[in-house]
Amino acid sequence: MKGDTEDQVTPSANPNGRTKDQTGQLNDRTARAGVVAGAVLRGARLSAGISEASLAAASGVAEATVRSWEDGSSPLASLPLPRFEGLEAALGDAGADQRIIADLGAAAWCDLVIVAISGHEDATCLTADPVTSEDAFGELLAWSLAGRVPARYRPYAAPGPLFADSALIERVILALGATDARLAAACRAAF
Repeated sequence: MKGDTEDQVTPSANPNGRTKDQTGQLNDRTARAGVVAGAVLRGARLSAGISEASLAAASGVAEATVRSWEDGSSPLASLPLPRFEGLEAALGDAGADQRIIADLGAAAWCDLVIVAISGHEDATCLTADPVTSEDAFGELLAWSLAGRVPARYRPYAAPGPLFADSALIERVILALGATDARLAAACRAAF
C-alpha cells in the first residue's frame, strides 16, 4: 500500500544521521553522494507501483544497481546521459508520476551541490546553472535539508529531511548564502 512505512522514500532520520532501511538495518544518510536523486528515483518507482527488480529489468541493470541508486551510494549524477535517459524512459513506460520523473535531473544537481559544499569546495559554478532556478530544485533542496516534503512525494516519503546531520545542513545553507542568497533563504524559510 502506498504510504506504508516500508514503502516510503526514506524513513524518518534520527538526530545521529542514521535511519533504518526496509530490513531494519541502520543506514548512514549523511555520507551518501546521491541521497536526493535516490529518494526521487524511489518515489518515481513507488509511484509506478513496481519493484526494484522490475525497474532493474526494464533499465537493463542489476537489481543491486537500482538499490544503490536509491540508497544514494551510487549517485545518479555519475550516470552517462544515455543511461540516465533510459532510466527515465523505463520509469515513464512503467507509469511513474511524470512530475517525479521530471525531478530526477534537478535532484542529481542537488546532490552535486551538496557534495561540493560538504567537501568544502566552491559551488558557485554549480549554483549558477539554470537548473537551480527551477522550482523543483528549490523544493528538493528544502526537502533534503529542512524536511519540507513536496506534495507529490508525500504518498511515498516519511516526514523529515533526507540528511539528518545538522552540521552538514548548516554548512550547506551557509555556503549557499555566500553563493546564492535566494536558495539559502528558501532553505532557511523551510525550517
